[in-house]
Amino acid sequence: MINKLDYEIWVLDFLGNSQDLFYGKTDISTIQLTNRQQNANISEGIQEHIGASYGQRIIDALTPLTFTASYKILDMVYEWILEENESIGVISDVPWRFSQKLKLIKNTNLQYPPLFADNPYLKDYSFAFFTNLLPYRNEVIHSHSFSVTRDNISLVDKKTSGILELDRMQMGYLVKLVLALAQCLTGKISFDVYLDRLIKYHFDKLAMIHKLQIFNQKLPLVVKVELTVPKEDNGYTADLKFVREQVSRIHPQQDVLFNLAIIAQDKDCIIGEWYFPVNDVPNIDVLDIEKEQYNGFKQG
Repeated sequence: MINKLDYEIWVLDFLGNSQDLFYGKTDISTIQLTNRQQNANISEGIQEHIGASYGQRIIDALTPLTFTASYKILDMVYEWILEENESIGVISDVPWRFSQKLKLIKNTNLQYPPLFADNPYLKDYSFAFFTNLLPYRNEVIHSHSFSVTRDNISLVDKKTSGILELDRMQMGYLVKLVLALAQCLTGKISFDVYLDRLIKYHFDKLAMIHKLQIFNQKLPLVVKVELTVPKEDNGYTADLKFVREQVSRIHPQQDVLFNLAIIAQDKDCIIGEWYFPVNDVPNIDVLDIEKEQYNGFKQG
């Protein structure tokens, strides 16, 4: 599938990165804690702002291309799924008309890739996008029924007189959604807990398109926590409940995930360091880092 989408993915990735630069992209921040001590040192990521008004006007002018390229990626995702089902005999052939593809997908018990099978909401919501955006895609391509005013694109479905308006941020959400789906399906990125929540957040922001139930997902944030664990009578035990409480206190309005670096310290001497990526942070209150089961996370 990835070979069919090289150009569209390149264009959307470029435009998505350009938007990040325009609005200011913040690197991951670090929260430095000492076991069970309330004071925290927060090192914010470096924030860069690039005020490129002319460059942004170019991005805005390319909005119709961005929209149609986004739909093209959705189409190729489902065309690939249909081709896979054709290869195992579930369907006899893959139609080329969009309307025929939609009808076939709706009326056939297709086999879906593990990403969709294991996370049914991805299939349901992306298919709602594929269905509900088709009339607007056709109008852009065949009738040029759209207008772009500053950072807003207005799309018209002449058959139903429906109007879909997307601003710059919403177009960015659409771009990020279709890129995430394509890159997960092709194995370029992994579908982890952060991406799951980020996709749900973007679906919520585009509820006017899918028209399905929202997830009420806050914007997820990933931070790094460095936890110093001084030696105690019973050795080195990291208080993860304390860590979660401090992270929530510092970021009360966001859904925060964290990578965890643990530094075991005896007076001024560092005894050992452990690193747990987001998906591997143990979901327990107290962690005895000297247990053998955590040897794989020890650094050095």
